[in-house]
Amino acid sequence: MIKQVLLIALIVLGNISCGEQKTDEVTDAAAKALVDLKKLPKKVEPSTAAVEILKDWTEYNALNGAIKSFYVAETKEDLSVLLDDLIEKQKLLEASAYPTEFDRPDIKSRQKMFKTYVLKIKSNMAYDINPREAVIQTIEAYNAFNNQFSIVLSSKIDTELLFEE
Repeated sequence: MIKQVLLIALIVLGNISCGEQKTDEVTDAAAKALVDLKKLPKKVEPSTAAVEILKDWTEYNALNGAIKSFYVAETKEDLSVLLDDLIEKQKLLEASAYPTEFDRPDIKSRQKMFKTYVLKIKSNMAYDINPREAVIQTIEAYNAFNNQFSIVLSSKIDTELLFEE
């Protein structure tokens, strides 16, 4: 009788202890799948004059639309899909014909910075590092890219005169 009670007690304790470990693992896996992308910097739009020129540049408009997905991504899967999409759209933008007003090294350098930060997010995710800081840097780089369009149009300095000697 004592052996039976002891055996039943061991079985019950074994089941209880195994059950608790499984719920902890599930909770940890769910927590790892989520990304903390709340309170990101706002996306800056170019000036209205720049928007008029950019409206016909389909590759830019596709990338601009994809950036909005940062604000709705909740899991690492969402972010991974978004990154693959951004990398493809960035490649298409890089290979596309720039509008003549924006076919300049300062615009292209801002775009390369944006590309660098997108790849940094992808790297952080591959090494299981929290991507929040890299996402913020990416949005700031994209804002600088958009802001440069406005700066180019408002600038009255002719760069060819500066470098002519």
